[in-house]
Amino acid sequence: MKRLALAALLTALAGPALAQEVPAASAPAAPARWNGLPVADITARLLAAGLTVAPPRANADRVYLLVDDGPVRWVMTLFSCTDGACPDVQFTAVFSGPNATPEIVARWNGDRRFVKAFHALPEVEGGEGQAVAQFDVLLSEGGGAAQLDDPIQVWRSLSLDLGRTVNPAP
Repeated sequence: MKRLALAALLTALAGPALAQEVPAASAPAAPARWNGLPVADITARLLAAGLTVAPPRANADRVYLLVDDGPVRWVMTLFSCTDGACPDVQFTAVFSGPNATPEIVARWNGDRRFVKAFHALPEVEGGEGQAVAQFDVLLSEGGGAAQLDDPIQVWRSLSLDLGRTVNPAP
């Protein structure tokens, strides 16, 4: 009986120790994190749309592309960039003119979707106000650079529209 009790005690005490010695099954490797589209692919898509793009400028995890689009000059900011690829972009343009007032900018926003504008104070005292337009786009894995085509066209149309609203032709 003593031997049976001793065997039971040893089994009870050794069980957890033996269980710890068995190697645990390795967890499946985490999928690689998608870093976004390469800066070169984004630049190439802008060029393919007929735009003029200055060489990229980087600052920390952001890359800035200065874009000339006929009468409109704007900036595409690429955010959260790692290893030369970026998962989201922001289009930004600034317009000055006699109609760059809080009321007109608010009315413009109310009549438009996707691109939004805000009023900014003049750069110099007594100067004209400014309307700043912005459009944020989250890029999707697997969509390639072609996923920028529609946002580029929406941006071009609405940024030009805001520029004409703020500073109408005489």
